[in-house]
Amino acid sequence: MRGLTLAAALCLLPGVASTGGGDRPAPTRIDVADGVYLFTTPAYGDVGLDGNSVVIVSRQGVLVFDSNGTPAAAAAVLAGIRALTDQPVRYVVNSHWHWDHWYGTQVYTDTFPDVRVVAHHKTRELMMGPALAFNKPGLDTELPAYIQSLEKHLASAEAAAPASPNLPALRALVADDRSFLEQKRAVRHVFPDLTFSDRLDLHLGDRHIQVLHVDRAVTPGDAFLYLPDEKVLITGDLLVNPISFALSCYPSGWIRTLERLDTFDARVIVPGHGPPLRDRVLLRATLATFRELLRQGREEKARGADANQATETIYPRLSGLMKTITGGNAALAPAFKAQLVRWYLHRVYDELNGTLSDAIAPIPKG
Repeated sequence: MRGLTLAAALCLLPGVASTGGGDRPAPTRIDVADGVYLFTTPAYGDVGLDGNSVVIVSRQGVLVFDSNGTPAAAAAVLAGIRALTDQPVRYVVNSHWHWDHWYGTQVYTDTFPDVRVVAHHKTRELMMGPALAFNKPGLDTELPAYIQSLEKHLASAEAAAPASPNLPALRALVADDRSFLEQKRAVRHVFPDLTFSDRLDLHLGDRHIQVLHVDRAVTPGDAFLYLPDEKVLITGDLLVNPISFALSCYPSGWIRTLERLDTFDARVIVPGHGPPLRDRVLLRATLATFRELLRQGREEKARGADANQATETIYPRLSGLMKTITGGNAALAPAFKAQLVRWYLHRVYDELNGTLSDAIAPIPKG
């Protein structure tokens, strides 16, 4: 992942596989509660993960929480909404600035001119400049260079005799990666027109939807939803199933936010990626991991270790929590170490060096 922007780094994770070029499967719909649906989109080759999109249907309209990472993915979710209801989409809520959660918003504003796009005010500020600048190297140079290297590999494979049995999969991978880049480059960015600071209560027909923010956590402006009648908590990337992304995070604020999430009387927790949760095991294991990283990170810094050295020292001590978070899947251990332990510890060190700004932090070296 070294050298890639956040946009690319969050995509190169274990288990990301090609879905077959232009013949992408429809998103999977999971019924979370009565009238509440989770749509999950398959990965784009090996360079693109898509955030969860949650749809809340009422008698007077629809709310969409997170609008996917590409217009094509959002259009596929909208087709799924149309299979459920003919009510218009009245609200799109963007949880944070990461591009896999809001680059499909144009689909909703094009289709529903009166839709309101909601986000925390800091998320809007980041979307309108810093996030676009942060993603630019990935779009301009890094992803094109990676795809070009894949195309060279494909050309060599096609010229080889006998033909490799992996040739069809490689062709599909290249097609998927190209499609992902084309979609990202074609996005027309739509920014929120309704912002909030701590809380926004929306009443949509018979639905009461709380749009909430506790503290800087994954980003400065993380928004999450709570449906008190249905007892559904929708977290965005404040919680990812199974391994959360800790790049450029705010360690102490994230802990405070997860502690608040644990106070809600939720029957179902819908994370920013991955399937819904019917218990608090992952939430509490992630929270416990962060507390340990903050505590032990302070100790390692006090004795003179840098963040990479602290990672090597602390990571083995977290084996029990890692087993809970990953379900004992050894293939997920590198992701746990890199995107959770190492990234979080680098931000612990940044936090200990002084108050963190709202600026997007670079990917740690080492």
